[in-house]
Amino acid sequence: WIMREDKKHKREEEEEDSKKKQKKEEEEEDDDENDGMVPGKIPANVRPLQSDAPAGLVPRYQAALDSLLDARGEQRTARLSFKQLGDEGAEKMAGLLKTGTCRSLTGLDISCNSIGVAGCKAIASSLSSNTAIISLDLSANAIGDEGASALANALAFNSTLQNIDLHACSIGDEGAAALANVLIDGNITVSGLNLKANYIKDGGAKKLAEAVLKSRSLRCMITTSNDIEREGQMALDRAFEQNLKCSPKVTAGEHDNIVGEVCAVM
Repeated sequence: WIMREDKKHKREEEEEDSKKKQKKEEEEEDDDENDGMVPGKIPANVRPLQSDAPAGLVPRYQAALDSLLDARGEQRTARLSFKQLGDEGAEKMAGLLKTGTCRSLTGLDISCNSIGVAGCKAIASSLSSNTAIISLDLSANAIGDEGASALANALAFNSTLQNIDLHACSIGDEGAAALANVLIDGNITVSGLNLKANYIKDGGAKKLAEAVLKSRSLRCMITTSNDIEREGQMALDRAFEQNLKCSPKVTAGEHDNIVGEVCAVM
């Protein structure tokens, strides 16, 4: 009886050892399949994304620019807001605007991209010769007076751009005056200009009021949420009253394509 019990106990031990061995082999197979994957650790076979850009990272905007290239000049609108263009990306975009890559591009939205003076100057330079862009949204980029003046210089040569959104671009009286001057004498195609939420004061407002009266093409100019006080606002109000073809806000009908408040053209 004792010998029979010993054999039984030994057989149970062998079976237990066999189960442990099988379990260990299965775990080793799982490790091989997962290549040593451990929660919180990067597997050894994973390699970082490589590129020629600084720090080896592909710029967020690159895919959008690549899609323009892939379209071979057939793309009509480009929505590049929040793509982290910065001045570098804006300069690359400007380079594309000078080529056949953007020959059909009529609407360009590069708002909210941390574009500064350098990037804005590059875009402005391309607009001097571009004959396709109709609507441009540069809003929420800190281009300041210098950037606005660069755009004004470009508008003296551009004959296709109609709608420009420059709201929240840190533009003051100097930039407003530069834009007003080119609308008074130089440009005859811009019909919509959004200057909402900038730093324009009475001096700039008076100059813009003159543009409302004398521009041959302006149909809508938005100046709300600036630093304009009573004197400047009165000048604007009188100008809009005298030129009923130009509105201080986007309205239904002929104005619903103005970039800024509705962006329907985009």
